[in-house]
Amino acid sequence: MRVIIFLASLFLGTEATISNFDNKCARGEISGWSFFSSDNKHVQLQRSYNITGGLNDSICVKAPFRPIVYRHNNTMEKTFTYRNMSSTHKIGPGAASFWPSAKFLMEFSAMETMPTKMRSPVLLNYVNSTFLHAAHGYHLTAPNWKFIYCDNTCAVVEVLSKDGDMNGGRKCELWIRVGRKEKIHMSAATEPCKSFFQSSCYTQYPTQVYIPSLCD
Repeated sequence: MRVIIFLASLFLGTEATISNFDNKCARGEISGWSFFSSDNKHVQLQRSYNITGGLNDSICVKAPFRPIVYRHNNTMEKTFTYRNMSSTHKIGPGAASFWPSAKFLMEFSAMETMPTKMRSPVLLNYVNSTFLHAAHGYHLTAPNWKFIYCDNTCAVVEVLSKDGDMNGGRKCELWIRVGRKEKIHMSAATEPCKSFFQSSCYTQYPTQVYIPSLCD
């Protein structure tokens, strides 16, 4: 019993340390809104859950374009795309497949449900999205998130869904932001974010979404 208690306290202590020193969302220095409304390219590195279909049917998930931002009501239009290696949406026989894409209206709030007049731009860490349009067989769900970690380069979002994770843990995604023409490279700057992802989400079988040889 003492060993179990010790391990639990060690786990919680690690997460608290990460939150206190690196998690700018928790400290109120930046928010999910400021992280995702920037002009950067946003790329999903990993997710802690599986999606129906083959492993290569939803890789290279990214939001590569500058969003259309409506600051008066904390919403933005943002386009997401990914690669489906099994896609039949092609220019012609033997040609490369189109990447599925979709534009969403993303609404940010300080809580899952909160009147507009009560929202604070500092705490906009909840996201509810609706489809505006989709093309080439886009089948991923609309972003419905809570930002549980963010710093200047990386964020961890909890996927808020009714079914939850089949193992009882958090369904999470790990995102980074880089310049729109910048090559993606793993650096020490993303380590606190990765540590939070591994300690706070169910990551026994994480899915590697960004694969350089297939995504660049």
